[in-house]
Amino acid sequence: MLTEEPAKTPAQHEMAEAEIIAGGRAGDRHALNELVKRYQPAVLRVCVSLIGSRDVEDLVQDIFIKILRRLNTFEGRSALFTWIYEITVNQCRDELRRRKRRRWFSLQALPEETVERVAVEEESVSAQIEANELRDNLRRELNKLEPKYRELVVLRDLEGLGYDEIARISGTDEKLVKSRLYQARQILSTKMKKYAEAFYD
Repeated sequence: MLTEEPAKTPAQHEMAEAEIIAGGRAGDRHALNELVKRYQPAVLRVCVSLIGSRDVEDLVQDIFIKILRRLNTFEGRSALFTWIYEITVNQCRDELRRRKRRRWFSLQALPEETVERVAVEEESVSAQIEANELRDNLRRELNKLEPKYRELVVLRDLEGLGYDEIARISGTDEKLVKSRLYQARQILSTKMKKYAEAFYD
């Protein structure tokens, strides 16, 4: 007599964070592969955003080597992904210092799925041209933001992190994070309002 196998639960299909941490610390290859698979897209996005280039493969690899080596030091005071973002941002800062770059970012190098948050319906060719010009202007203005502002915009508005998580990563308190992010958005809003008005004068 044939018996049906019990359906697998979501937990059986996907490793829980605690399993990844425990397995990674024990050197389990499946857990390590799962950690990289789960967090590599976010690490790649942040690296591209902060470095301003798609040529970040070596940097991403170095970051995951550091993550795996430091996994035993993770104390669980924050979510695992917050801890990973912290390592990623710090590694990017070091890389930028090594390159001695004055500007931290270039959104023109961001993946399309990130940039396309400024989605516009294709109403007409002229409307699409205007939308593209506005988006290009937005990229330029984001490039002009001071690093302390730009980093917050990337983490909050592009990556969707919470204020408490950003405060931990940036080494500041939530009140300062909110204040600086508000200032950054005001700067961008003022600049973009001028561009937008120019289209409809």
